[in-house]
Amino acid sequence: MNRRKRWSAAVAGLAATLTLAACGLNEGNGEPGASSSGGAAATTLRIGTTTDVANFNPLQSLSKTDNWILNAMYPHLLRIDADAKKVPELAEKYEYEDGGKKAVFTLRNDFVWSDGKPVTSADVKYSAEMIMKYKLGNVAAKLTWVDAIETPDDTTVTFTLKQPYAPFAEGVGFWMSIVPKHVFEKAGDVSKFANDSDWIGAGAYILQTATPGQRYVMKRNDKYPYAPEGGAAVETVEYRVYPDVNTMQLALRNGDIDLMGTPVPASAVASFKDDQKIKLQEVGSLGFAHITYNVNNEHLAKQKVRQALSMVVDTQSIIKTVLQGEATPMVGPISPIFGEYDNTELQAYAFDPAAARKLLEEAGYADKDGDGKLDDLKLEMVCDQSNPNLTRVAQVVREDAAKAGVELTASCVERNTFLSRTKSGDYDIDVSQWAVFDNPMDQLRSTYLSSNPGGINYNLVKDDKLDQLIDAAAGTTEHAPFVEKVQEIDAYVHDQALLTPLYVEKIRFAYDGSKFTGFQPSPSDLLGMVTGYSLSQVKPVA
Repeated sequence: MNRRKRWSAAVAGLAATLTLAACGLNEGNGEPGASSSGGAAATTLRIGTTTDVANFNPLQSLSKTDNWILNAMYPHLLRIDADAKKVPELAEKYEYEDGGKKAVFTLRNDFVWSDGKPVTSADVKYSAEMIMKYKLGNVAAKLTWVDAIETPDDTTVTFTLKQPYAPFAEGVGFWMSIVPKHVFEKAGDVSKFANDSDWIGAGAYILQTATPGQRYVMKRNDKYPYAPEGGAAVETVEYRVYPDVNTMQLALRNGDIDLMGTPVPASAVASFKDDQKIKLQEVGSLGFAHITYNVNNEHLAKQKVRQALSMVVDTQSIIKTVLQGEATPMVGPISPIFGEYDNTELQAYAFDPAAARKLLEEAGYADKDGDGKLDDLKLEMVCDQSNPNLTRVAQVVREDAAKAGVELTASCVERNTFLSRTKSGDYDIDVSQWAVFDNPMDQLRSTYLSSNPGGINYNLVKDDKLDQLIDAAAGTTEHAPFVEKVQEIDAYVHDQALLTPLYVEKIRFAYDGSKFTGFQPSPSDLLGMVTGYSLSQVKPVA
């Protein structure tokens, strides 16, 4: 009989050895929320966004507004708290057994779908198996370790793994949405299921109506177990769509919305501080801004070209001017938030357009017509226009690249168009910001493993050595060797210049503190103030 060993839920223990002593995920069980007749008032919280919902299927990759709405509807096994620790949501606890080859989740028994059916282990198994079958979203990569899924009872789910993988339970628990099997299985091929009406959820809020370009209206789920006694005070959450961040800021000042779903641009922080009714909430960051190079481009396939482009990016100046000093610079692909995994021996590519031009000339480029531009080296740089910081970064980099003879065209487009282009590889260079990386190993596998199904390998890199480094690290469960191997990958990616890391931004959200209080923010600009758990805790100011 196997002896169970429970895995710590702390971020600091992500890569710890699988021989840790047993301990539980304890945050308090909470009690089911009462019905609206129990005292919860008919209050509406209006949230601003700049993007429509592009996809209502939570098993697939999602855009920002998709995440906000769907993650409030469909529970995850785990959520992340303000301290970046994984804590219970649908799962009361998880534990490893059989030397780490089995991850066992024990579910709460008080989650109920909005049509009255209980949420059970069958829903978890179905959700995971559909993701695996159709290779859906970034969770597909996290499930590649799975050989089998068993549900011995309604509240137990056992994932049998091909080999021990330290971050498995936290990665799958945090990222995988759980959908109602009895609803989704009727669609057959769930990869083609639009799920764009008659929504059934078990989270804090359930979508009621969707009017693209205008608003998305959600109603509280009175059966949500984590709601305060008497039910969530906010009955209705209404997302309102604005054309840009500036318009959304004005809407908050004018009282048309109560919360900006996206962070406040650094340039606007000072102005909000002068507004007596507006509160600013700072949250931690699990992501970072970066420039990524599509190695399928004939020029960007060359290491020297990528290194030269890294040398025309003046990160320190960008932080000072664009971010108003509200950011921390990065060198390698691992954020400093991960502490020991960040390879501090790496040296940033120095900002030196002249040296960059020399490196490009060594790579075979020349200015034969004397116009100051290297012949045949013209590249498009795409970015998300909803992020004002990155649109400015793109312009700064374009101007500095010209000093090295590189002609860059900055194309900042609507967010869903940007995501579609980067996902499909229809770009040369992208300037973007990862929203959430909750552990370094999953990050490296998602972004650089060539065999990664449904991942975010937007470089489109296929590098046998890099694959070997990632696979070797992923199978290492002893802590010290694991850290060493992650740092080795860090150094290799840096040397190959597959991306130019920019900065970890200080993130602040703005809301009308004269009307609402009680938000429970989570780190990152993606989660921020609008997780279902956070919204369920909000109260109107007396």
